[in-house]
Amino acid sequence: MNIAIIPARSGSKRIKSKNIKNFIDKPVISYAIDNLQKSKLFKHIFVSTDSKKIAKISRDCGAE
Repeated sequence: MNIAIIPARSGSKRIKSKNIKNFIDKPVISYAIDNLQKSKLFKHIFVSTDSKKIAKISRDCGAE
């Protein structure tokens, strides 16, 4: 079984909360999740984060 792990810290030095900022109407983290889902290479996609907001958005996009 193949799994993907996306590390997503909340404390970026240059762009604060960049993973949840919208870029072309979607949060930045959703692009990574969508591309991993479309690749069909991974049975499970996990997001490792220290932020409840990033975790919620990631789950809404289909990650675990």
